[in-house]
Amino acid sequence: MAEDKFSPTGMNGKDKNFSPKFFETEGKMGAFQKGMHWVTSVLETILAIVLVLGILFSFVQMPEKLLDIISGGSSTLLELVEYIALIIIAIELIHVIMVQNLDSVIEILMMAFTRELVIKEWAMWELLLGVLVIAGLFAIKKYLLSKED
Repeated sequence: MAEDKFSPTGMNGKDKNFSPKFFETEGKMGAFQKGMHWVTSVLETILAIVLVLGILFSFVQMPEKLLDIISGGSSTLLELVEYIALIIIAIELIHVIMVQNLDSVIEILMMAFTRELVIKEWAMWELLLGVLVIAGLFAIKKYLLSKED
């Protein structure tokens, strides 16, 4: 009996989408909390849409940057890599906003640290520290996050 309360299937095995109840369900406070949850969900969706539009508009500049690299202009390949890395991080940020799980947060942190390590010039000890941070994030993702999400 006690095992059913804390199992992922919930009480009596009926609730397959187990999640803790953080909100009160009755009274004025429960209605307020549900309303605030709805408002924040709508705002998150609007921000995700704005980010998607920004990403789509950023693709307009991509051919110009490529032509500048081919023609030997002021842009370098490193600037293009930085530009693309920012787009990838923005896409992952949309994923974090919409999915909201620890796995997504770890992934965006890994991408952001990797981008910083690749783009900027660092002293050797700073590179080592950055690699250790990324290795720590991989270890957290592999050993501390459950596979039953």
